[in-house]
Amino acid sequence: MRLRLPYYSATLLQVLIPLFLLWLIRFPFAFYNEAALGAPSFLRIVQLSWVGLKFDLCAWAWFNALFIFLRFLPFEFVIRKGYLLASNIVLFACNLLLLLPALADIPFFSFNGSHLRWSSITTIWSDPNVYGIIFSFSKDYWWAFLSGLFLIILLSFIAFGIYPSRLPWRRRDIFHAFLMRLGIFIAAAGVCFICIRGHLGPGRPLSIGDATWGTSEAPQLNIVLNTPFCIIRTLHNDFRVEEYSFFAKEKLNSIRSSLHKGKNRQKRYNLMVVAIESGSAIWLDSINPVKGDTIRGLMPFLDSIASHSVIFPRAYTTGVRSIEGITNIFGGVPTFNDMILMTSPYYANTFDAPASLLKERGYSTRFYFGGNRGSFNIDQTLKTFGFDHIFSREDYGNDNDFDGAWGIWDHKMGEYAARDLTSLPQPFIAGWFTLNPHGPFDVPSDWQPEGYRANDDMRRTVEYEDRALRHFFEVAKTQPWYDNTIFLLIGDHGSRDLKGTVYDSPAVLPRIVMMFFSPDGSLPPAKITDRCVAQYDVVPTVLGLLGYPEEYVALGEDMLSQNHCGYAIMFINGAYRICSPRYAVCLSPDLKRIEGVFDVNSDYEMKNNLTDYDREEVKKMVEWGRAFMQDYSIRLNNNQLYKNKNEK
Repeated sequence: MRLRLPYYSATLLQVLIPLFLLWLIRFPFAFYNEAALGAPSFLRIVQLSWVGLKFDLCAWAWFNALFIFLRFLPFEFVIRKGYLLASNIVLFACNLLLLLPALADIPFFSFNGSHLRWSSITTIWSDPNVYGIIFSFSKDYWWAFLSGLFLIILLSFIAFGIYPSRLPWRRRDIFHAFLMRLGIFIAAAGVCFICIRGHLGPGRPLSIGDATWGTSEAPQLNIVLNTPFCIIRTLHNDFRVEEYSFFAKEKLNSIRSSLHKGKNRQKRYNLMVVAIESGSAIWLDSINPVKGDTIRGLMPFLDSIASHSVIFPRAYTTGVRSIEGITNIFGGVPTFNDMILMTSPYYANTFDAPASLLKERGYSTRFYFGGNRGSFNIDQTLKTFGFDHIFSREDYGNDNDFDGAWGIWDHKMGEYAARDLTSLPQPFIAGWFTLNPHGPFDVPSDWQPEGYRANDDMRRTVEYEDRALRHFFEVAKTQPWYDNTIFLLIGDHGSRDLKGTVYDSPAVLPRIVMMFFSPDGSLPPAKITDRCVAQYDVVPTVLGLLGYPEEYVALGEDMLSQNHCGYAIMFINGAYRICSPRYAVCLSPDLKRIEGVFDVNSDYEMKNNLTDYDREEVKKMVEWGRAFMQDYSIRLNNNQLYKNKNEK
């Protein structure tokens, strides 16, 4: 079936329908990610969608510029059958690339915390099993795959079912007809150019930051923006952190300092860091921040370890992706606003990471990651931070233990790591990043004995992870290195898969597991609740525990020190947030404006913006947050996240 229309009418219809679809996708995106976007009303979404139209026009023009050029050329051969077929193929392919990422970002946004950028795309495609990973989501997100199929069918009709039947002015004299078509060509090119720039007149082209002008709350930026626009604007991977200058250097150093003194310790402990995929605080009964909660008893082993550990119930991640957590934990480098270190201009910077510093003092280094070699930039990141050997799925060498999506089953990889560490000279610093508490939430068929409490796949995976960790420690106890080792168990990020519940709330989502355990009892058990800590605090804490004696640079603070500031900073849903044991203070993306103050103890969903609060305390928190970001931005941009001999 074909819809025959005059040439220019058919062309306009073909090219404008994808624009309308791109604009329309914003609505299911906003409804599906309602909590992360600040729960806007339908009327507010409509208002923001009109603000976002210029961003849609920009992305649409970029992806359709070639088709517009081909169709509006002022020559009569444009009506020929073969030429029309070629231009229609261009229309179909380009708009598929325009719309599919926008559609896929509806469910993926919760994993990324922002619209996809080019760095996100390259990171996803770095995994050799990318097709298997994508297919593994088909069970949970079947509606997205079905919508994608419908989109392909619809685009096929737009491209090949709408047929330009006649070209105007063919019977007039050639010169007059050419001038008429040339005028239309110039007008179409001008419109396309203006859409790509985003405005008329001088000035820089439309950018991601321009979305702030149409919003009153930072999370709503993501409703104004669209995925293909964000991908286009980050194609060059030249994202640089804006340098802040709130304070003079003397004032900055009086608020906080990233220069740390070393500590001497007689005993040289090993360090084993277990980074737990989706290691949310809600899974542990001992630190679950939600009162009256029904998620109980899923990780009894980890709770038992917690009772013998130094545990931080107010521990936070600074982002929502695994690579952000890994960069933070092992390098002390928080990455805000969708930056991925290895695809940023800072990939060649020098960092005072524990593995790098301790290797110079005789420590061995090794890391275990059951995923594919090179996936998600994890290998490169850990190499940058000083790990000499990263053991991947390929090094494990037995795909009978492959989970079919992400990598080697955790109970197998944990056992492998525990035994393999015996071959590593002591002292060592080692890490293991688990995989399985992640969609598609499978557990091995031979590890499903009776006794699982959970009645859904995700929670059953959490129970499996607890058993895998138990198995790891059972094997580790039999190894000669165990008693001389300090263990850090920490989440890479919170659980993003409890949509529509209190666990998906802004105050709960970034809370993670954070505990230090020493089998020899050198760290007496304690539950430290008088401070908020973050993943970037791991670096100075472990360097203190292991007795690194020299000065070094670290953005965080020693969590075990009574001098810890008590605050944590993160970037969630398009806004900076500073947390203390009392408050969560939300700041605008430029850190200049307070957008909300919330009581984190009673208001889990952060719905009640306080007007009556301790203004001195909040002022102190904001001052600290600005000082942190100023120091962070200057050091990152000037390659000063390591101890320079000349630094005082």
